[in-house]
Amino acid sequence: MKIPSGKQLFIDDYFIESLDGARRVLNKPQKRTPDEPLPIHFDRPWEARFAQPGRVIYDERNRRFRLYYRIWTGDQTLLCALDSSDGLNWERPELGLVEIDGSTRNNITNAPTQSLSTIWDPHEQDETYRWKQIDNQPTGRSPAGEPRWLARYSQDGYRWHLYPDSAHSSQKMLFNFGSPAKTFGGVLDPDAPYIHYSQRGSNRRTRVLGRRDSQDFLNWSGLRTVIDQDLLDPPGTEFYAAGFDPANRADGGLRILMLHTFLTDLTEPYGIAEPDQYWGAGESGSAALPARIDGFVETQLAVSRDTLSWKRFREPFIPRGEAGAWDWGMVYTDGPILHDNQLWFFYMAGNLTHNGYTAQPWQKPYTTPTRRGKGVAVLRPDGYVSVEAASYAPGILTTHRFRQEHGGQIRVNVDASAGELRYELLEDTGEPIPGCALADCDPIRADALDGVLSWHGRPGWPPLAESRRARYPALAQSEFYLKIRFYVAPGTKLYSVTIDPPEVTVWHARIKSRLD
Repeated sequence: MKIPSGKQLFIDDYFIESLDGARRVLNKPQKRTPDEPLPIHFDRPWEARFAQPGRVIYDERNRRFRLYYRIWTGDQTLLCALDSSDGLNWERPELGLVEIDGSTRNNITNAPTQSLSTIWDPHEQDETYRWKQIDNQPTGRSPAGEPRWLARYSQDGYRWHLYPDSAHSSQKMLFNFGSPAKTFGGVLDPDAPYIHYSQRGSNRRTRVLGRRDSQDFLNWSGLRTVIDQDLLDPPGTEFYAAGFDPANRADGGLRILMLHTFLTDLTEPYGIAEPDQYWGAGESGSAALPARIDGFVETQLAVSRDTLSWKRFREPFIPRGEAGAWDWGMVYTDGPILHDNQLWFFYMAGNLTHNGYTAQPWQKPYTTPTRRGKGVAVLRPDGYVSVEAASYAPGILTTHRFRQEHGGQIRVNVDASAGELRYELLEDTGEPIPGCALADCDPIRADALDGVLSWHGRPGWPPLAESRRARYPALAQSEFYLKIRFYVAPGTKLYSVTIDPPEVTVWHARIKSRLD
């Protein structure tokens, strides 16, 4: 298990012993693009026929955003790159790598478009391998003509080089609805350094969310279902995909998932209206499908401490726009990015439903021009869920106990600009610690991302072990615990608590976390 940072979010019950007169509230990011998508105009000659943006990747060292997108020139598909320093204004780097229409003055990389995942790798120690990519469909061939799955590395994310052929080249990397059965199952490691969540099919012909993990980004575990429809979901709910951190890092002990929830039309017939138009130019497919193909796509927040068991919030995290808006039909949100002390959520959205309908049900699919683009919304750090008073009296949150040993610091992320946060320290018996009681605290009455808890100007908790050992000499110093009790006044939003040193919140036992 990884040693946590000491921060605990209050999204789940892990660090909460009790809530009295308090409730959790899902906070929705503020859209920076409510009326129009980001001004990314695919107007270069090589982009004229087709351009499809992917997820936004964050280069944490250089604090820059990268957006890859596919283009179709008519006889080939290519992968292009856009860069941004502020997430709002984007530029095309002139790479000089691929010649098109007699010129290399373009932003086309030398990577193929059929990748499963492209990442900026925070785990990598060698800058030569900082960017990584692996196939979702085979782009290579063996000497005997058999398909080979390839992987690539890059220092800058523009110029890519092949990893040597090895075991990863023969694994089946198709991560979508039609994945073959032999790619399912196997051993899972919740703490693996790389992870991937993707759509997979169920035995009910519905879309569910699966996961794989990897120790080296090359060789992956089997695809296992982790999120499926349950009794709290409306009938017809399916899961199209998810936005996440491919480096499998935790925030406040939690993995954060932007779950793409597909709200399908239960009355949809098997027959596809105008199948030639549905499948598009140059494609072909059946005139009937047993899978539902129409409905809305919304983003929900899901969190987990082990990447296997997930707590979901069933209301939209980034709501679709009103009827007629550019993002009315579908919203696919990327994983969160921390930039300039805000959480950034980029999302791909469109004005039509999954099968091309508008809010006017009498219109045929795709008779209204498609409007798609990339949007962005922002939220304060830790701001996913807040604990607030449930009525006009202060709500009370009591944490689980943690070791106190030699003393330490406590900080909170709280917006008390319209209220107040009071607090006290308790022995694990529930008795207030003298000098750290409610009457002794210094109330917080401001918006504080990193507010320090203090009592009469003294921050943190004192080294209590010696005084308590005098009363209980049979107990070791590390066996004394304390709790924090927060009093959240109306108008106050409490997001997280951070305890320093973080080790005091961790059990001594080390748990091997591979699951079979």
